[in-house]
Parts: sequence; C-alpha cells; structure tokens
Amino acid sequence: MQLHGFFQDLRQGDASVAMHMQQAKSLFDELVVAERPISLEYFNLYVFRGLRGEFQDLVTSLATKTKPLLYADVHSHLFTHEFLHKTSFQSMVVNPPLLPTLPLLPSANLVQYQTTLASAVTKVIFVTSLFSRSTHQS
Repeated sequence: MQLHGFFQDLRQGDASVAMHMQQAKSLFDELVVAERPISLEYFNLYVFRGLRGEFQDLVTSLATKTKPLLYADVHSHLFTHEFLHKTSFQSMVVNPPLLPTLPLLPSANLVQYQTTLASAVTKVIFVTSLFSRSTHQS
C-alpha cells in the first residue's frame, strides 16, 4: 500500500521529463514485484497528474486517447514537448553574423576588400541556406 501512496504523491517539480518518467517506472516495477501492479491507464494518470502545469494542454490531449498509451509513447510525447518548449532552446540556436566585421581600408585596397566581402557574403548565404534547410526538414 505504501508504494501506491508514493506513486500518488509523485511530482515532477524541477526534474526533467526523463527523471520524472524514470521515477514513475521504478515505482511501477516495484509494484509489479510486490504483486500489486497497476494498469497502464492508472500509470499514465499518475504520471500526468505529477507533471508541471506547462504540460496541461498535452496531458489533456493524451488523456483522451481510447487506449492507454505505452510507457515509451508517453515518454516520447512528454520529452518532445519539453524539448520544444524549453526556454533555453533559443540560446541553443547559433545565428551567423550577417556580414563580417572588416576594418576600414584605404581606397587602394578597395579591390581586395570587395573580393573579401563577396567571399564572406557567399559564406553567409551558404550557412544560412544550410540552417534553413535543416529547420524545414525537422
């Protein structure tokens, strides 16, 4: 009975989805060993109930499925949601500078400057096209 209580009190808090799911799976496995297993439906409900508020919309969608989701499916949905909605996600994107910072050159070096600038712009366009292609394929 005590394991059921631990399961009902399980909360994500500051933990990641992976950690929350690992704790839930450990309790689920302990209940199986103790010959007091719970159904997948209750497992999912306990996991959903323990999540932070930012998962509320996803939980509403997942909880309305006609069949209970398997552990791997729940984990996958929650992990994807966490990844896509993390506030630090924006800091992971590295934006290339639009134009390189080049020193001001005397007019005698103008041809060399234009060649360097054209080369830099070509590199920026190439990197930008690679970045936009990778984000559109995801």
